[in-house]
Amino acid sequence: VLSLAYERRDRVYTGTLDFRPFLDPLPDTPELMETLRGDLAAASITRGTLVSSDHRAVAIHVGTPAHGRTVDRIDTYRRIVAAAKPFEGDGHRISVAGAPVAEALLGTHILQDLGRLLPLCLSVIAVVIWVGCRRVWGVALALGNVGAAIVVTFGLMGWTGVPVYLTTAMLPVILTTIGVADEIHVFWHYQRTLATSGPGEPHASTVERALSRLVGPVAFTTVTTAFGFLSFLSSPIEPVRFFGLFAGVGVLFCLVWSYTVTPAALVLLGPDRLGRPLPERQGSAGSRVVRLAAPLLARPGRTLAALAAVTLLLGTGAARLFVQDSWIDGFAPESSFRHATDRINQNLHGSHILLAHLTFPAPPEPEEDAFVFEEPPQPLETPGVLEAIGGFEQFLRSQPGVGGVLGPHSHLTAVTYLWLGRQETARAVPKDPRRVRLAWERFDMGRGAQRRREVVDDDMRRGVVTIFLENANYRDTAVLMDGIRAYAARHLAPLGAKLDFGGDVAVSQAMIPAIVETQVTSVLLALLTSLAAVWLATRSLATSLLTIVPVSVAVLWVFGGMGWMGIPLGVATSMFCSISLGIGVDYAIHYLDRLRPFAGEASTATPLEAIADVGPAIVVDAVAIALGFGLLAISQVPANARFGVLVALALVASAVLTLVGLGALLSWTEGRRRVAVERPAPVIQRG
Repeated sequence: VLSLAYERRDRVYTGTLDFRPFLDPLPDTPELMETLRGDLAAASITRGTLVSSDHRAVAIHVGTPAHGRTVDRIDTYRRIVAAAKPFEGDGHRISVAGAPVAEALLGTHILQDLGRLLPLCLSVIAVVIWVGCRRVWGVALALGNVGAAIVVTFGLMGWTGVPVYLTTAMLPVILTTIGVADEIHVFWHYQRTLATSGPGEPHASTVERALSRLVGPVAFTTVTTAFGFLSFLSSPIEPVRFFGLFAGVGVLFCLVWSYTVTPAALVLLGPDRLGRPLPERQGSAGSRVVRLAAPLLARPGRTLAALAAVTLLLGTGAARLFVQDSWIDGFAPESSFRHATDRINQNLHGSHILLAHLTFPAPPEPEEDAFVFEEPPQPLETPGVLEAIGGFEQFLRSQPGVGGVLGPHSHLTAVTYLWLGRQETARAVPKDPRRVRLAWERFDMGRGAQRRREVVDDDMRRGVVTIFLENANYRDTAVLMDGIRAYAARHLAPLGAKLDFGGDVAVSQAMIPAIVETQVTSVLLALLTSLAAVWLATRSLATSLLTIVPVSVAVLWVFGGMGWMGIPLGVATSMFCSISLGIGVDYAIHYLDRLRPFAGEASTATPLEAIADVGPAIVVDAVAIALGFGLLAISQVPANARFGVLVALALVASAVLTLVGLGALLSWTEGRRRVAVERPAPVIQRG
């Protein structure tokens, strides 16, 4: 813990050289309070770090264990808040903030979201499934599938020792949303087959006949969805890799369940439990979808032209996309943590810390036979090097968004000023290396060796410049870091200095582009694996390409909309793409299987007839999954809310582009082929 109660000032206990902390004696008289104010003003390095300029706010820095230690940061945060609460009141307010607090609170918020969203998600999906099949047993079987998938997935995580990260904490909602997709198609085709089964046909044969038609498309839609998640294995970020791995495992488990438990349950339940309540209306859902699609497919050229215009308009917005993110953006603007962080940024230097680490080469060793009266000065004992660092610190203070800077120069000049009786002319780096070395020794004596090691190392070759940022975000910090590198290359590199960055801000700067750039790789992997899976089933490159066209255009629409609305690419908003590709390609697979069956049998269905057959199931599937992801919009974590909305929009667009766009494209090509066949051959007369 570091505070005014522990930080030492330039006053000693009588008869000793032991320096007093700022709050000893406690300033309980006007005279002692005035002395404290003067001491704080003299020790300029405390301004903005431990006390505000107007002396109305102070900071207590609490060290937290490093990552990898078996310490519950959420519990630590709660204990700190509980310990601080009794000291509030009478107009005094205590705010607890910082990067470790953000990490703890994000985990808490996500778990709270899970407790609210999972029941809501189950309820919404149950309603959608009931609307699709009108049977309670259909709802029970579908929810049983996703429930088993959640238990198995988290059970595997437990047995393999994988912790629940912020990314994997949302797996229950995602598996619940995606896991029902196969069941929706199974129930739809089962009810259609049941309505047309002949008298006396064994029920087991009806189930087998209904599901045999779905073996190919269900398998390949699940595999492509799993590949969409497994593409995250290319990420350099471990929590993202585990998210993709266990999401893919959970989706594949749902496929096994749909191939085993669901058929067995249908046979055991019998035809009455899941038969459509109103057989005469069996085709009504398909008829409604056909009525909506028929006018658009009747004039496929106009429909395709309109879709091309929309794609061109939205697609140009994709060029306006930019990368921007911040860990503070993980909290809603009205959250107590955001308010606490804003108060700290207003009163002190800032709660975001970027560390500039400077390493200097060792001085050359003296020749063996040379007489050395004393050790040659190390770089950070050299006045010229310290003055160069002072110029570096001053440059940093002038940069936008920088609240304050502390480094070897500012610390050493403050110690020298205090040690020499607060003479204003003494607030400078000593001109003699021996006096510089003496000043560092006085630093150890007055403030302690541990405090000095936060600034320079024992070898006097490495120093840390602490940069306090008021509102750190990816783009502004990237500009600042580029400026720092440029300055260091011009003014510090000639002295042999090597610059590195550290701290929470530097970690974020490295993590955000790594995740966003990984999405490019994962998108390509998702597309290639989907193409490969469909090609293996159909041996048709044209069919394989057609399966990815609707979802690819849908993702382009979403990217373009983000560009036009100024929504940046961040950790969460970039993850939607691979997931949307993996799920959205399912609709085209089901649709094309009705026209070009993966099993190899011939089909005489027209594009409109295929819509009547599989359209309702695609619509219910898309609505269920889109609503499941869309529920994330009410998350108290803005990043999760944006992620859910983007996935929902991409899936709805993918379903529309499959039924309307792909249907119009196939109708247009079919019409041109029919015209070519029906056109009479030219008559050639011999002259």
